[in-house]
Amino acid sequence: MKKIFYLLIILLLTGCQNYRELNDLAIVTALSIDYNTEEEEYTILAQVINTANKKESTSSENSSFTLYKSSASSLSSAINNNILSSPKKIYLNQIQVIIISKEILENHLDNTLDYILRNPEIRGEISVILAPNDKDLKAIAIEPLLEDLSSSSILSSLNNSYKEGLSSKITINDLADMYLNPHKEIIIPTLYITGDIDKGNDKENKESSIPKSAVHIGGSAITKDSKVIRLLSIDETKYLNILRRESKSTSIVLPYQESYLSFNLYNLDTKYELNTKNNSIILTLSGKAKSFEVVTNTDIEDVSTVKDIRRSLNNYLERELTETYQNISKDTDAFNYGDMYYKKQPKLYYNWYQDIFPNLKLKIKAEIELYEKGTIKEGIKYAKENK
Repeated sequence: MKKIFYLLIILLLTGCQNYRELNDLAIVTALSIDYNTEEEEYTILAQVINTANKKESTSSENSSFTLYKSSASSLSSAINNNILSSPKKIYLNQIQVIIISKEILENHLDNTLDYILRNPEIRGEISVILAPNDKDLKAIAIEPLLEDLSSSSILSSLNNSYKEGLSSKITINDLADMYLNPHKEIIIPTLYITGDIDKGNDKENKESSIPKSAVHIGGSAITKDSKVIRLLSIDETKYLNILRRESKSTSIVLPYQESYLSFNLYNLDTKYELNTKNNSIILTLSGKAKSFEVVTNTDIEDVSTVKDIRRSLNNYLERELTETYQNISKDTDAFNYGDMYYKKQPKLYYNWYQDIFPNLKLKIKAEIELYEKGTIKEGIKYAKENK
């Protein structure tokens, strides 16, 4: 949103002519793309900044954005039909996020990517999210609580979730790479809407301390041959991101002594050692852990206790990562291991899903170091019961 705001300010400060040109633009910040199989048409929902009167647009009577919906037999025609319904020139250079339906992902991704990548106004760095259900395509219509634009709110939530290792994140360029690379499967983040969608479209949704409807980032969708085969939970996505070497930090709740300890893992580094001769991969996870919740009667200043906690944490991570791998590998190679194999032994890859991947042996070694204990080192429960 800041980038778009600065664009508006620059154009406004450069003179009346540029102001008139800005006022002639319908600046699109988000697109939802679907395909109606019955009508055989693409359906586009475009979010456009309300630049009519910036002061009035932030008042309770006006939304910061408006929506344009159009349909056509081709994606380019559907976009062009938005021009017919909008009194302004459609401007696509400031799109922040594109939401695609399951139908687009599974059956019309080639045409969709072809149009987007050929359009010089649409940047390849735009984030792409999957709407697992038809109603979730209306996410850009929900009035957000802390942002002017729902596109900015969705993108901020996606970025924050990704930084915490709780979701995947891909761009148009990433999606094209996964789609065109025969050795990779598509992994894409999802979103979903909670509450009353119709009330979420209302300006009052933004002004309520408890919104009637909200947009949430979900777990990743995993595919095989571009077909969605499973929607992962947040926890499954968290461990998948580590297995894919896409996570630098995350949080873990470790069951310990009939209670639990919570850790923030950071500086994560995942390394692979691939051995094609015995069809095995050794994954080594290193990093640091900071405790931020000690809900157990444990003295975490005691050296032997610290060693036991570290051992328990690493054993727990190894079990969870192994279980995640085993559950997902039954359906698809969501880990890019096929691509790794192909780069090292291309001749062996051709039997990947038939012989090699089903028999691939993955050994996981976690080597996380406990780094910080927090401000109350021994934990509240231990401090209260032992003083």
